Amino acid sequence: MLVLIAILIVVGSLGAWRVSPLYSLKSTFKLAGAFLLLVAVILGAERGIFSKPVSHSPIAQAILGFVAFLVISIGASVGIVRITDKHVAQLPSSVKLVTLHRHKIYKWIFRLTVYLLVSAAAALVLPSPWTWAPMAVGGFVLMVCGPMLGLAFMMARRNDRGMTAVITNPWVHWQYTPEQWKAWVTKELAWERATETQWSWKTALIFDLFCAGLFALGVLFNGGITGENLAIFSGLCGLMVLLTLILYWVVRTHPGRRSRQLLAASPEAYFGDEGMFCDGAYMQWILSGRYLLEAKLQSDPAACVVLVFESFNGSTSVKITKRIPIPEDRAADLAILQQKIDVSCSTASVHLVSHSV
Repeated sequence: MLVLIAILIVVGSLGAWRVSPLYSLKSTFKLAGAFLLLVAVILGAERGIFSKPVSHSPIAQAILGFVAFLVISIGASVGIVRITDKHVAQLPSSVKLVTLHRHKIYKWIFRLTVYLLVSAAAALVLPSPWTWAPMAVGGFVLMVCGPMLGLAFMMARRNDRGMTAVITNPWVHWQYTPEQWKAWVTKELAWERATETQWSWKTALIFDLFCAGLFALGVLFNGGITGENLAIFSGLCGLMVLLTLILYWVVRTHPGRRSRQLLAASPEAYFGDEGMFCDGAYMQWILSGRYLLEAKLQSDPAACVVLVFESFNGSTSVKITKRIPIPEDRAADLAILQQKIDVSCSTASVHLVSHSV
């Protein structure tokens, strides 16, 4: 089963890798070797877990399988990133790294730790027939979030290094007055609202009814006591309604959170060898799963540089648009950006001046 999952993940990601600017035949062969090694490790782990020394203890098998999954997942993720995104910004030892991205991961690690502690406490408090429930949910959350946070921390450190390099040695550094920044935030929020998908209660209701139907089928074929089945069905439907209301609240309050985020960001923009930093967000020019697709000028509603990044998630992709206002007295910097981005992002379409300098 684990081997099948690994194969499906690789096949789904192959298309994204083939169109990446970092794609090369050498790296592909390395990935193939890493995949074969991963399959061998998984098969070896499965054989070891289900062999005679621990075959008599399902609990021991579950614990060993859980640990093996975490170790293999984190190791495979780190290994693949080292092959596909081997570039790391080089900095003098005297430079102090920013912690913007790692600080976000620290918050999620803290939240995960608190959740696991709460699950453990619930397992100690609940009656013994129900002890398995918080332990199972906590274990599942750790299996999903553990590898993700491990990889996220690695990428966060790389992003912090890249952002530090951009800030300490920029091609171009634009600064804005508080009034200019506030005016730009107003225009940016209006543009975002015009392009974002609107909430649909009809779609949410159809999805909830579909889930309720699946729950009803599950309860129908489960057998057991009618009262318990009805309680389970009601609880699952109530959970879906709660999740829908939470999602609606998140969507409704997003403009306000986004406004506060932009207004709190430092009113400046940096462009450098590794990427760009503006609006409190850092974007690297080229990663295996996200890279600059286009750089162009836009004059409506205000003069700005528009950067379009393509971001892949498995076999699907989305476009991320970043808009950076151009200060009135810094139009000459566009020629520098045209030349530098052309060199750093050879596959991107760059049209910041009428001709390349």
